Amino acid sequence: MNRENHNLEYFLYQVIEELSKEDAPIIFKGGLALKDLLFLVNENINVDRKTIDIDANWVDKYNKEKITKVLEKAVKKVNKNYNVVLYREPDINKSMGFKVVDEKNNLITKIDLDIKDNPFYIICNINDVDIKYSSLEKMMADKIFVLSNTHIFRRIKDILDVYLIISNCNIDIEKVKEILKYDKRELEDFSTLLSNKQLVKESYDKLIGVKNKPDFEKVWNTTIKYLEKNKFLK
Repeated sequence: MNRENHNLEYFLYQVIEELSKEDAPIIFKGGLALKDLLFLVNENINVDRKTIDIDANWVDKYNKEKITKVLEKAVKKVNKNYNVVLYREPDINKSMGFKVVDEKNNLITKIDLDIKDNPFYIICNINDVDIKYSSLEKMMADKIFVLSNTHIFRRIKDILDVYLIISNCNIDIEKVKEILKYDKRELEDFSTLLSNKQLVKESYDKLIGVKNKPDFEKVWNTTIKYLEKNKFLK
């Protein structure tokens, strides 16, 4: 897969590839992973949501020093002048947070790691590197969970991501439901989503960094019909 070589995303993908070459116990998720998986399904997809950080699961025992060392090694292989700084230790409902900074301590990007197992992943060979990505079903389960509760306004990008997945991919919906049960995630009633369409639209319209952003009505109608069809909405 060809990647642009002049932007932040290219740097992030290089770090992902370096971590994968070292077989780090990491499964990548988030915008970068979704972008790759969508491209593998549909090379002609023209919607592009800019991503500025790395999200992943660390699927090994928690060891602050080891994790920092693994990330630092990968980052420095891409740019020897960058350093990795831990700024948030993991806690309940909080991921482990790292900053990547330059020699003047300017922020370049962030890396967020959930210290949590994730058996729902696939291995993609990209640029001759085997990369572990969270499966589309796992991503869909996480995003539907967000749509069901009040967090939607903090993660408005998830409604776009759900639309992109269901518009381009054949998702095993029973697997999605299985993952929700495995993760012990009880869906809420989607009341915030359903009763605040105008506010959702306003948040969606403010979503920046999206090339060829689909019309909100199309995103809304496609998503709601999908949730109804698959009995998420009762």
